[in-house]
Amino acid sequence: MRHTKTLVNSAIALLLTITIQYGCKKADQPAVAPEKPAAQTLVEDHLTITPERQKIIDLFNKSKNARGASDGQIAAARYRNFNVAYYGTVPSDIQALVNGEIDQLYNTSTTSTTKSRMTGATINVYNNPGQGDLFYNNGNVYIVNFAVYRNVHTGPGNVIFHELFHYLHDTWVSGGFNNSTIINLWQNCRNSGVYPPGSYVLSNQAEYFAVSAEAKYCNTNRPPYNASTLAASDPNCNNVLSSNF
Repeated sequence: MRHTKTLVNSAIALLLTITIQYGCKKADQPAVAPEKPAAQTLVEDHLTITPERQKIIDLFNKSKNARGASDGQIAAARYRNFNVAYYGTVPSDIQALVNGEIDQLYNTSTTSTTKSRMTGATINVYNNPGQGDLFYNNGNVYIVNFAVYRNVHTGPGNVIFHELFHYLHDTWVSGGFNNSTIINLWQNCRNSGVYPPGSYVLSNQAEYFAVSAEAKYCNTNRPPYNASTLAASDPNCNNVLSSNF
C-alpha cells in the first residue's frame, strides 16, 4: 500500500513538473504576432485612394488624354511655373485661393531647389461636393471640394503646400514614403507625447512630415501650428526640414 502511494505521488510530481515547464515555454512566446517593420506601415488619409478618389483621378486622366477636346470641360492654366487644371466651372474666389497659396509658397523660406521641384506636380481643381476632398496621388494634387477648401482658409493653412510636400516626400526623398529617417522621426514623436493624442500630425509618416512642414513654413490650424512650436516640440524634424528643404 505504501509502495502504491509512493508511485502515485511520484506520478503526480512528474505531471506537475511537465505542466510547469510547458507553461513556462508558453509564457516565453510572444502573446501576439510581432508588428511588421515600420517600412511596411500603410500610408492613409490624404494618400489612400478610395473609390471616390479614383473616380476623380480617372476623370482628370480621361480629360487630359483627350485634351478637353470632346467636351471642353478642362482648362489648362499656368501660374508662376505651376500647371493648374481647372475642370468645369471654377468660381473666381477658388482661383484666387489657388493663386494665393502658390504666392505664399514662393514667399516661404524653402530653398529655390525645393520650390522648383514642387512645380513638377500638377494641381487639379474640380468641385465634387459631398464626395470630393483634398488629396495627393502620383504627382498630382487634387482640390475637389470647394466648400472644404474655403473652410480651410477660415484659419491659417496652405492646402497646396501641404499636398506638394506629399509630392516631395513621394518623389524626391530617398525611399519615398518608406524613408526610414522620416518613419523614425514620426514614431519617436508619436511615442514622446509632445502632441495631444489623436493629433493629425501623428496619423502616419506622410501626414507627420507634411503637417510639420506646413507648420514650419506656412503656419497651420493644428499641432504643431507654427515654426516656433515645431522647433520646441520636435527639434529633430525641424532640423531635417531646415537642412533639406
